[in-house]
Amino acid sequence: MARPLKIFMRGKRISMLQDILRRMGYAMHDQAGQFGASTRDAVKAFQRQRDLKPTGSVDDALLILMQQGSCPENSKSEPPKLESPQTTSSLSNQTQLDALIELLINKGIINEDELKQRTRPQPMRVTQKPLV
Repeated sequence: MARPLKIFMRGKRISMLQDILRRMGYAMHDQAGQFGASTRDAVKAFQRQRDLKPTGSVDDALLILMQQGSCPENSKSEPPKLESPQTTSSLSNQTQLDALIELLINKGIINEDELKQRTRPQPMRVTQKPLV
């Protein structure tokens, strides 16, 4: 386990973190490879969006989440456990869909209200007899 990445650190791991954050659309103005206030703010924004405690530091589990571009539903500190290729494919498709929706919202093509209206849960239809 590597040391958590945090403000004032430098190096290749910081450059990798900055690349990941930039690909996700976070703006940073720090020098490449230098964990400054801008990188810390981007990390905190990512953590807030995923309902994580906004510490501004990046441990191994958070770095994995950032690389995958998603947050596990069951745990806020552990990366998702992928048990089969089918699960990996589903997670990848969901990640791509989430990224696409976020991009459409950021570009102003759709707004969150439209999305909520179209994705309201539909009533379930019971097609099986109740088990007694």
